[in-house]
Amino acid sequence: MLSYQNLFIVLLLLFCLYATYTDLRERKIKNFCSYGTIYAGILCQVISVLSGSSLLLGSITTFLGGFAIVLVLYWFGIFSAGDAKLVWGASLLMPVGLFTEANVFAQYTPAALIINIFVPYCLILVSYLLIKTEIRQKWEAFVKIFHQKDFRKQIFEMVFRLIFLLGLRAVVTLSLDWLGIELGFWHQLLLVLFLYFTLSHYVKKYSLEKVRNYVVCVVLIALMIITTPWTMSAWSEAYGPLLKVYLVYIAIFFFGRPFIYNLDSMVLNREIDISDLKEGMVPAEQILKIEGEDGEAAYSKEGFALPSVLNSNIILGTLPGGVSKEKAAELKQLTEDGKFEGFENRIRIQHSLRFAPMICLGVILTLLCRGPFFMFFQ
Repeated sequence: MLSYQNLFIVLLLLFCLYATYTDLRERKIKNFCSYGTIYAGILCQVISVLSGSSLLLGSITTFLGGFAIVLVLYWFGIFSAGDAKLVWGASLLMPVGLFTEANVFAQYTPAALIINIFVPYCLILVSYLLIKTEIRQKWEAFVKIFHQKDFRKQIFEMVFRLIFLLGLRAVVTLSLDWLGIELGFWHQLLLVLFLYFTLSHYVKKYSLEKVRNYVVCVVLIALMIITTPWTMSAWSEAYGPLLKVYLVYIAIFFFGRPFIYNLDSMVLNREIDISDLKEGMVPAEQILKIEGEDGEAAYSKEGFALPSVLNSNIILGTLPGGVSKEKAAELKQLTEDGKFEGFENRIRIQHSLRFAPMICLGVILTLLCRGPFFMFFQ
């Protein structure tokens, strides 16, 4: 490996170790570290292109794709701002030459890094919760899944979302063929997912679910029937990969997430009075502000969700960055004004998590395995 690539590896590890230190000590990733990783990562990509180690298109895809991935994770409240910037910078700072002998998927460092961060984290968390809870508690956590609000409605919603996703796949394929553009499978998959999440956001924002379900989905079904040959192999090749992705999504977010959340609430969460809320505490519930027709604001409390940071109705979300000093003071004032009496001025707090160590672990796994960790076993 070239000397500058070794230098970038050392620099990447130093940034990650420093971020881990400050996160464990002060519960924050300093801007010097996160922005420094991004600037060094951009420099790494520029040098890789100029030296011929990477194609310009590949570096642009890594830059934009990595930004899109961490933006989505930040948007849905999985990453704090510091975590998102550090992960994006780390994906750029991975030396391209380290992955030249790996397959195409493993060479896409943003995806490999995200896998190496979240899979170990989930394994550690799930193992801990399963060890700490009794069989009775596990059964209660499982049964609660089917007692979710509007459970049947959510099932139908998942079906319509699946049709919408598969239909977008057909639209993207036809559009690329018509434009004469050739994209690899993973690039097409990323494009379809990007369109799906973007359009789904606006569907929810403008309450267009009925239009999507009973107009758009009908058109997309007809398009898939017309454009896809009537053979099992053709349908499997065209829509099988996305169907697998969606089934994994359902297993994780519709069944797995509530199950783990229920166990987590039994083991790690605790309920406090909002007047006792302190800076850095991480809520396990959301507080929503709802404007009435008479101009009066009402406040409601909901369970853990993946909130959008762009949703102005969420005055307290479950973002991993924790409650700021200003937000804690605002909520205490609203408590004194009697705004939260509907839920007895109380809220559940989850165990405070430092995520920088998991990012550091993900970086190390990516460097050692030269891609997702499971590549080590191949």
